[in-house]
Amino acid sequence: MEDPLEPIVVHPAPATIVRNLWIGPTSSVKQNDLVYNPSSWPITLIHQILARCKSLRSFALINLYQNDWFRLASVLPPTLESLTLGPVHGKVDWRYLPCTRSLRDFTSMDTYMMDLELQQIVLSPSIRTVRRFYSRSDHVALAFDQLQCVEKATGLETFEVVCCAETAEKAKAILEDTAKWYKPDPEHIVLVPKSHIRNSQYDPISVLFEDWSSWTKASQ
Repeated sequence: MEDPLEPIVVHPAPATIVRNLWIGPTSSVKQNDLVYNPSSWPITLIHQILARCKSLRSFALINLYQNDWFRLASVLPPTLESLTLGPVHGKVDWRYLPCTRSLRDFTSMDTYMMDLELQQIVLSPSIRTVRRFYSRSDHVALAFDQLQCVEKATGLETFEVVCCAETAEKAKAILEDTAKWYKPDPEHIVLVPKSHIRNSQYDPISVLFEDWSSWTKASQ
């Protein structure tokens, strides 16, 4: 008879088969414990989870306090192909990320990035898509201001500027009006208008989650 207290060994370990992982709220409206506050995040536990996810391909970290980012950046699995951060994430120092050789897709939500920081990302030999996601239209010009950082990127296929407004039509008009001043290369710069309204409420994180879910399904 088996001992009920005997530990059950599972092969393979569940963490080793995780491919896609989203940590943080999936909505700006619904109540959650992972608010943008350093005391609300179990950093040590998340560190342990990431260390065990040996086959992780797509990872989203949402609402992490920006000064805590460095505590998790060093343990990102080297298998990672897609990384999504925000809103207001910490500095992404591409030189020290363990996954730079495999990372093909990077998404930043509502975050100001320094020119050098962005240049390191777009010039990475592995990167194919960089996405700047803005939940409100009044900050979208920040992405256009840094388009010169993309000019020397030889491997980058797409630089997406995602603008959210009350309706997708309003977002499209804002993108088109802003683009007139910058004249972005339509071959590589993609303007994506979206509505940040879900169920009659302002919910940009839900919009980002929908997009992330679509991206992960498409990459499988």
